[in-house]
Parts: sequence; C-alpha cells; structure tokens
Amino acid sequence: MSREARRRPVVLYQPRDEGACMPLGLLSLGSRLAAADAHVVIVDGRFELAPEARVVQLAERASCLGVTVRTGTPLHDALRISAAARAANPRLHVLWGGPHATWAPESCLATGMVDGCVRGAGEEPLAAAVAAIHCGRSLEPVPGLVLPGGVVPRPVPAPAPAEVPPAVYSLLDVERHFEARGARQLDYCSSRGVRDAGWSGLTAERVLAELGELAERHRLSEVVFQDEDFFADPARAAAIAEGLLAASPALGWQAGACVLDVLEGGHDHLALLARTGCRRLHLRVPPGVPAAGGLRDQVLDAAALLRAAGLPARFDLCLDERGPRLDGLKAVVSLARRLCALDPRFETPLRRPTGRLPAAHSTDAAGTLEGWAAREQEPWPDLRAERLLTRASFFFREAQRTPGRRLGQHLLHLLSLVRVRVGFFALDLERRAVEASALLRTGRPRPQPRLD
Repeated sequence: MSREARRRPVVLYQPRDEGACMPLGLLSLGSRLAAADAHVVIVDGRFELAPEARVVQLAERASCLGVTVRTGTPLHDALRISAAARAANPRLHVLWGGPHATWAPESCLATGMVDGCVRGAGEEPLAAAVAAIHCGRSLEPVPGLVLPGGVVPRPVPAPAPAEVPPAVYSLLDVERHFEARGARQLDYCSSRGVRDAGWSGLTAERVLAELGELAERHRLSEVVFQDEDFFADPARAAAIAEGLLAASPALGWQAGACVLDVLEGGHDHLALLARTGCRRLHLRVPPGVPAAGGLRDQVLDAAALLRAAGLPARFDLCLDERGPRLDGLKAVVSLARRLCALDPRFETPLRRPTGRLPAAHSTDAAGTLEGWAAREQEPWPDLRAERLLTRASFFFREAQRTPGRRLGQHLLHLLSLVRVRVGFFALDLERRAVEASALLRTGRPRPQPRLD
C-alpha cells in the first residue's frame, strides 16, 4: 500500500441509536484494517455533537466510508450521513454492514447511496475492499460483498481466533463512554457465535493478558463481556473469572447468560461467580413467555438460584409479536413483577421486538429502506397494549433506577415501586408530568435510559 493511500482515512460510522455500548463491531473492523497499516477513524454518532459535519470533513480525503446498520430507526441516520459524505466526495466508496445489510442488502443498494453491502462477518470483506480501493481495482471479485445488480454471495466465515488481532481501543474515545456510564466500565468481546452454531473464542490466557493491559492503561473498574454466548465453554469462562479475581487489583465483570446456564450451573457455580467479582448477569429470556408453563417456571427457578447466590441480574424481557398482543404483554408484565418482588436488585427492562423482520414484508412498503426504518416506531394496532407497554415500561424503569438527589426523584421512585408491587399502571399522571417537565426544560422529549 502506497504512502499516499495510507494517508487517506477509512471512516467507520456508528449511527445514532439508543444505548452506550462501545461499537465493538466497528472496533474489530478498525483493528483489522489498522493491522494492515490503514489509517482508520471511528465516528460514533451517539456522542458527536455534529456527526454529519465530522464525517463530511473526513470524507473529503477519505477513500471509504463504512457504516454499520441495524433494522429500525438508525437507518435514517445512516442514510443521511452517507448522502452527506457522498455529496462532499462523489468518488467516495460507501459500504454498509451489520444486521440489516446482511438480511436485506437490496433495500440498502436501492437508495443509490450505497456501493456495496457486507454480509456476515465483515473483517475479511472490508479489508479486501479497502485494499482494492487503494489499488484502484474493482470491487467485483471481493468475497462477501453484495454489489448493485450482482450475485448475492455467501457470507465469509469469521477468522479463526488466533488470526484476530487485538482490539485497538485507542480508535475509540473510551473516556466518553466512561462518562456516559458514570463508571470506568469497558466493553469487551472474547468470542463469536453461539454454541452448536460455529462458536469460537479466544483462549482464557489471551483474554486475561489483554484485559490486564487494558485495565492498567484505562484504570478500569469493570469489564462487560459482550459475547453472544460467554458460557458456551464453561471451563474457559471459569478460567477467565478466576483469572480476573487473581488480578491486582481485582477487576469486576458482567456477562450475558441464558436461563439454562443458570439452572445447569446451580447454586455453587453461581456463588463462585459472585466470589470472582461477577457483579451482574444479563439473562436472555426467549420472547413469548406464557402466563403459565415450563418456560416461565424456568425463569423463576433461575431467579431463585441467583437470589440465593447473592448475584444481581438483568432479565431482558423481549415481547413477542405473535398472538394476541395484550395477553402476551400482560404475561410478561406479570413475570417482571414476580422477579422484582423476588429480589429488588433484579432489573426487568421491557423491549419491543427488534432486528430482522418477517420475510413476508420484503414485497411491501417494509421492503424499502423507509419502510424498514419506520416499522420500529409504529404503535401496536391494539391501543390498549400500546398504552400498557408505555406505562409499564416507565414505572418499571423508574422503580429500578437509582434515584437522584432531588426530593421529586425520590418521590417518583417510591411511587413507581408501589405501582410495580400492586400492578396498577393506569392514571399515569406521574409519567405525564415527568415527560412534560423534560419537554419544557429542554425542548426535547425525555431520552430513554441506556440499557447496555
């Protein structure tokens, strides 16, 4: 690669979205490119005051703009930024990746602002595309890259763990993330995939060595493992946990788990995790929890084990789109109330379904980028379910939030605790007053809390 090509930056953009999780996907891509001596700049639209101006400034000299997109409202920001960058530099190559570019590349390419979509793991396709751009070659033969009017290739497999370069966290403004969270808490990914479906992970020795260096450099208090399946290899997970306990100073940690991980591990395993510095488990609860049945009993049994082991947890309750929405929502709210009553340290955020939409929508308005983006904001046709979701989400959130210093915040916290305990969410005057106050003070709706 020539010196002139190295000076032309590759810009990676994280669209505006809820949450403060570090953009680990872009970090992995940027680290792979940096290992090949490319000049990489990551712009996080969630923190930049003027992300469009920042990207436009970089685009004037850049060779490529890479944007990660998920299905939903972030598509609006991704398209706006891509159009502004292309206007600033008509020769700029714009490539999209992430969940939506993998599932529905045609809707991205149809905008005319996207030159190609990366399917699946993006490190190898993006590195090959950047190399082709810098050498003046066509993108046609790049594997894993969907081009306009071209054949849709199969996704390129993720690289083997030994071939993955260390994450270059200097590409991120980690201090902004620490400030947003109020703690020196680092996101880290030690594996890819899920068990029985192509899972692969870094060795425990490498994970501990990298985290030791990062902890010293950034003065970390905690690490959050953002793996899809951290406990897929129980022996590796235990070695990592014990290594974090032996570190000096000891490093707290959090990780995701499934309900069966908790049930199969039992009390002794959970108590060991708590002793090694685990401060919270994030439990993925499958959507569609019934009002009664085996799945609901499993969740409650897992909660009882966590409580006995003294281990806080966040139960990620995702609502199911199938079936009568009001009945399904009432079942989820009932389960959330049971969990809150079992242990006040349990968190139970209620989430709308996000991610891939049914294939049936690919032929209607949702098949366009505008349709995909707008669907996430559409209220449910059942207005009673929509009202219940809005109210219940607010009061669960306030009941589980640490109140601020003001008297009104403590009063709202207490009222929310009472509402959650008795299950009464109607006549939500507190919610309306809080949202009206935020609108009067800032001119904008009250932002949703970050659930990373």
